Amino acid sequence: MLKFAVGTTRAPKVDGIKAGLEACALRYPELSVQKEFVLQSTASGVSDMPLSIEETMQGAKNRAHALASEGIDADYYVGIEGGTSRFGDKAYLFGTVYVLNRAGEGHFGISPMIEVPSKVDSMLYEEGKELGPVMAELSGKVDIRSENGSMGAWSEDMFTRKDEFEVAMKASMAPFFNRYYRL
Repeated sequence: MLKFAVGTTRAPKVDGIKAGLEACALRYPELSVQKEFVLQSTASGVSDMPLSIEETMQGAKNRAHALASEGIDADYYVGIEGGTSRFGDKAYLFGTVYVLNRAGEGHFGISPMIEVPSKVDSMLYEEGKELGPVMAELSGKVDIRSENGSMGAWSEDMFTRKDEFEVAMKASMAPFFNRYYRL
């Protein structure tokens, strides 16, 4: 059995992590065993609305390390963070996963990005608002992050919050098992 400590209790993120692991198990037999999950909210140590790729990655890494330092016995510690980053004159939304194993080896995975609508971009970067309240104001959904997220809203649920973190989880797990990371 493998034990995963996951730094969130939000269903879409947890579902994404589990789906990512199931996909990894098809490639890496070591992951084809029964899994136990400990779900615990942890602090990111970064702003509530990370506005750069560096800050978003740091938040995910901080969450994984926080789980490990809290005395939770696990094989893997999973930190999760969503954020935006500007490239040129546009901002993009993405999800980041950082997985730390019990030996202290850690790897990042980052989801595909979706362009942030210009109205939302302005509210985040010029007005300094957080994405959750912005989406509540614009969509009328009070807790969109517990559903399909902003990525789901902006893609008509073609690419949901679960999808976002599933892809990031797969990318973060590959280095633990793929031989190219051992060359």
